[in-house]
Amino acid sequence: MTKAQWVLMTTFAATFYGVGNIWMTQFGWRLWPYVAPAEFAAYHNAWWAMIKPVVFPVAGVAFFGAFALIWWRPAGVTAAPVWLNVGIQVLVYALTAAFWGRWQAQTHFARLPDGSLDAMYARAMGTHWIRALLITLSGLAVFWMVVQDLSKNLQRGR
Repeated sequence: MTKAQWVLMTTFAATFYGVGNIWMTQFGWRLWPYVAPAEFAAYHNAWWAMIKPVVFPVAGVAFFGAFALIWWRPAGVTAAPVWLNVGIQVLVYALTAAFWGRWQAQTHFARLPDGSLDAMYARAMGTHWIRALLITLSGLAVFWMVVQDLSKNLQRGR
């Protein structure tokens, strides 16, 4: 394997790990209204502490891998999916910083004592599917790069 192929495969693994994480988050957040309001702060703090070591390091590899593929792109991979993935990664992190990260940090309850949903929680959940979709699209862009690389290698082997 070439250096470029190592970068691609590492980015692929990290990106698909992120796809799994975002869908776990998307569905996991739907359980938050079942946490009693009095227990939500402890639950939320424990959840936040738990996800940091298992999500952020690999997300960083996927993010920086997207950029690394600009310089170390396997010969059979076209530029379009590389730049698409870079654009998606930048968009995901910009939108997360502007909206979802902030909203999630401001969520102090999912369900209020009166039984209604917290407005901040409802806002985050009402739009978080966009983030999940963007991260999934990033995974598909990197998957397409892997397909292109494998196809090129199969053609060389004939």
